[in-house]
Amino acid sequence: MPEILVLRAAWDGKEYKDVVTNSTYSLNYLQRRVAPPLWNMLSKTIGDGERVEKQSLRYFLERVTKEYQSQDAIHQKQTFLANNQIQVIGTKSPDISSFYGRVQELIHLKKLTIKQRCVLLVGVAGIGKSALAAKLLEELRLESKPKFECLIWKSVAHAPLVQDLVADLIELIQPPQIPSSLPEHTQSMISVLIKQLQSRSSLLVLDASEALFQTINFQQQREYGLFFRRLTEELSQSCVIITSRVFPDELESLIGAELPIDFLKVEGLEANAALQLLFSKGLTNPEKCNDLIKTYRGNPSELKAVVNRINHFFASSTEKFFENPTTLVSDQFQEMLNHLFSNVLSEIQKQIMIYLAEKVTSNLQSIGFAQLLNNMNYETKSSVSKFELIKALEVLEKNSLIETIKDPITEEISFNLEPVIKKYIKTDPLGLIHTSNASASPNLPIAS
Repeated sequence: MPEILVLRAAWDGKEYKDVVTNSTYSLNYLQRRVAPPLWNMLSKTIGDGERVEKQSLRYFLERVTKEYQSQDAIHQKQTFLANNQIQVIGTKSPDISSFYGRVQELIHLKKLTIKQRCVLLVGVAGIGKSALAAKLLEELRLESKPKFECLIWKSVAHAPLVQDLVADLIELIQPPQIPSSLPEHTQSMISVLIKQLQSRSSLLVLDASEALFQTINFQQQREYGLFFRRLTEELSQSCVIITSRVFPDELESLIGAELPIDFLKVEGLEANAALQLLFSKGLTNPEKCNDLIKTYRGNPSELKAVVNRINHFFASSTEKFFENPTTLVSDQFQEMLNHLFSNVLSEIQKQIMIYLAEKVTSNLQSIGFAQLLNNMNYETKSSVSKFELIKALEVLEKNSLIETIKDPITEEISFNLEPVIKKYIKTDPLGLIHTSNASASPNLPIAS
């Protein structure tokens, strides 16, 4: 090609006549016909506003080469960073491809992980505790200057022994030097884990931790209490997030001791986010969707469950569903309530739940402490002291079973039940509620 001859002459600093000797092109053709359009084209492509000519070609080509190498290095660095983002190790975290809202909760939680050494995410079943923690890890993983070098997700729904959990975590973290054999004593193993967590800043999520605190083995509860106390006291640059349906006494005592531990109560989705969720599932009536959001308190899991039933039984029509409205309880929620009413709640606590389910349903208002104490003693013909009632209410609150409303003027609190729990109590599907002493409570109306 004649253009190559011209470029070669310019690159080597030769005259046109020196490159036409062994070619089929004339000197006039190269100088008059080939060179001018070639320089015009190069001026537009690599000149960057300057004129490219025979004498300056080498300069411009070298400059373009350096720019390309610099851009290529940046691209390679970006590719390297993309391929070397912090990975979440451990058990599989929840799918967050359909994550809605929670902007302020994420901001607050991220601040807590920097400020505190232990953060408890507490809330009722299906409310989105695990999803919130998983979303946080995803955001931290993609940060250009990540706060944490190691992100760990570990489900403890199977309630492992402390020593088994600690051994699993040590193996997951895989520090530079793992001891050939772990110590026999639990506290020595915890010391090894803390040392490894201290070797690089780590964020550890222990998911579904209510199983750890609802075990009937007092010794296991005590060991876990000590485990979390040591983590809270001894970690300096790492943090542990605990998701739980229950607010455990063991962690409450650490908060009371003013250790670097805090909690975030996870509530339902705010209205706009919940609407997005329902619209994405095929519902289209905003008014009816808002009714569902109110009934299910913005609980994403319960909303998804009721939408699936509306889609299946009512052809995705909220209008048909609300012709004879009813409150539905998901399998997940019922399983949680079955466990609580069969293994956790006392007879007094059951009586409180039954009383609230009846009175709040009929009066459509919350019940104050004094009214609850007086009426329960009168209507159930029992004798419940203030102390017993307070202790019982605290347990119900910690298990996210009752709603507490504070009067904005008097600041007095009153109590309510969300509709899903009312429905469970009224239907009593497994006969776990109206038993022994609790059966002396008032008869509830037939559920709709």
